[in-house]
Amino acid sequence: MTQLALYLLGPPRLERDGTAVAMETRKATALLAYLAISGQRHTRDMLAALLWPEYDQAHARATLRRTLSALKDAVGDEQLEIERDTIGLAATAGVWIDAVDFERLVSAGATHGHSATDICMRCQEELTQAVALYRGDFLAGFALRDSLSFEDWQFFQQQSLRRELAAALERLTRGHAGLGEYEAAILCARRWLALDRLHEPAHRWLMRLYAWVGQRSAALHQYRECARVLDQELSVAPLDATTHLYEGILENRVPVRPRPPLPAPGMSGAPSATDVSPRQAEPAGEAVGGPASQATAPDGGAVPVATPGAYPLVGRETQWQALLTAYAAATPDGHVAVLEGEAGIGKTRLAEELLATARERGARAIAVRCYAGEINLAYGPVVAALRAVAAQERAPREAETAWLVEAARILPELAAGLPGLPIPAPLESPGAQNRFMEGITRVLLGACAGTAAGVLFFDDAQWADGATLDLLTYLVHRLARHAVLLLLAWRGGEVPTEQRLRHLLGEIQRVGTATVIALPRLAPGSVAELVRAAPWLEAGAEDGLAARVYRETEGLPFFVAEYLAAIGSGALGTEAAEWSLPGGVRDLLRSRLLGVSDAGLQLLTAAAVVGRSFDFETLREVSGRSEEETIAGLEELIAQGLIQEMRDGAARGRLVYDFSHEKLRS
Repeated sequence: MTQLALYLLGPPRLERDGTAVAMETRKATALLAYLAISGQRHTRDMLAALLWPEYDQAHARATLRRTLSALKDAVGDEQLEIERDTIGLAATAGVWIDAVDFERLVSAGATHGHSATDICMRCQEELTQAVALYRGDFLAGFALRDSLSFEDWQFFQQQSLRRELAAALERLTRGHAGLGEYEAAILCARRWLALDRLHEPAHRWLMRLYAWVGQRSAALHQYRECARVLDQELSVAPLDATTHLYEGILENRVPVRPRPPLPAPGMSGAPSATDVSPRQAEPAGEAVGGPASQATAPDGGAVPVATPGAYPLVGRETQWQALLTAYAAATPDGHVAVLEGEAGIGKTRLAEELLATARERGARAIAVRCYAGEINLAYGPVVAALRAVAAQERAPREAETAWLVEAARILPELAAGLPGLPIPAPLESPGAQNRFMEGITRVLLGACAGTAAGVLFFDDAQWADGATLDLLTYLVHRLARHAVLLLLAWRGGEVPTEQRLRHLLGEIQRVGTATVIALPRLAPGSVAELVRAAPWLEAGAEDGLAARVYRETEGLPFFVAEYLAAIGSGALGTEAAEWSLPGGVRDLLRSRLLGVSDAGLQLLTAAAVVGRSFDFETLREVSGRSEEETIAGLEELIAQGLIQEMRDGAARGRLVYDFSHEKLRS
């Protein structure tokens, strides 16, 4: 049989038995690309409406027949299955498609038994092959100006593939760096950065890599380039994490090198399904025994912390019962539950306990996390949730397929294997936006349906992009008759002033079927229980150690886990007079300062010099700010949970302010 190679990454190109084949018309190219990527059969009416929307049905079908004739001349009769009403590529066609092979190689790591964000040696090989296939964006330079529906489809395909390329390049950068292959890592990081010049994690990786190969001036130049681009495009300064890295390199402090990739599956030391690694350059996981098995140090290095399940869930009896009650209330008409609390308080751990309980009862659950670095990426968390739906083995019912068409706008693989799906109307047409939102909602709720109430979990929702927040607001009002718990976790006191998140908060309160669960810090007794659970603890040493750990952590669960991990690894000595901050603790505290304005940060710095507690007049005088600036700055810092307002009982109820944590002041 004739062998075809279809290149869709970059300008479209078709080869037959190694020889380039010229397509007669642009519509023939578009038709072949659509059939190849969708991987299914389509009705003639649907394809005619897609490619010739301005024609009447008879004229469009006639033009489709002429285009099919040209396409058969190019690819051969045996490659197409053309019937009276449907058209598709032959199931046995020997067609190699670069975009399909790229996605296969990128997603292959999910079968290697480790976290999707981690990388092993087999991933390294497959991702290298994948990025080599990516010659350019999907159908680069190709357009059908007279078909808005095709352009919508092409745009969403392009954006999906670009996201996969960025993720692959990030993992390859980490993998090469872990192996000491710094030149290869630099090439990957440069290509990663070229996808988005404003992406600071890519800038930071290049800074580290240049420092590791001794190119200190190049590392410093990379920071200045990052600052220039951010100022030029967004009028903002680099994040604190980027600036701290720059200052360290400026002072000749070489960042800690990353760990090497994991062994390939089947090799000695291969990871189990419970091994999880967080994303680089993100705040570490926040729960005691939560999902993170390592934290990210300020310089990008990995700091070992407690492994999942290493510590019991303590001090959360009341909150756990409230969450179970909310889950029970999800039957039959759905329920919304919000886990609220400061960073590191254990929201993720509590949510994962519920997910495990629900799955044990036979429930279907989908869990995704929002990331600060993706707050400008429309529908990022929603795409992750839909990708989890696409991975389910359960075939959709016929009633669901119409909604899959809408959801497939942002994740085309949802429609793979479903022949004859219609093309949705352009988003600019009347009612299309509402159907689009309804389609995603129906798909997500349908994927969670089962014998027990399902769970749809969005973690770190304070970082959700505006489009995702709109979708969540829409979903909140459509839970009736769906036994699904919509579970959201966000940092209380740090909710951005972004209007759409405020609107979502109000909608949840008005629904009436919502539970808000606030998580407090742990009491001394709960901290002592965690200390006693440490496997390395010597008999009789827990009392004094527990009291000291509580003083250092003030009962913040993530801090407790970090300090215990540092003690267990020998990084902190139990007899030492002073303890330094574990890397994960330092990272989390720095992450909380990222959204503070320059004026707010200057006020916070002045307050840190004054002491743990301070009053308004002292802060105003020390900071040199006006009364109006000081008031505005204090309101910002209180809103973000960095300081607290209280009454001084010793001074007739005078207002004073206190840092939310002593380590934050330090």
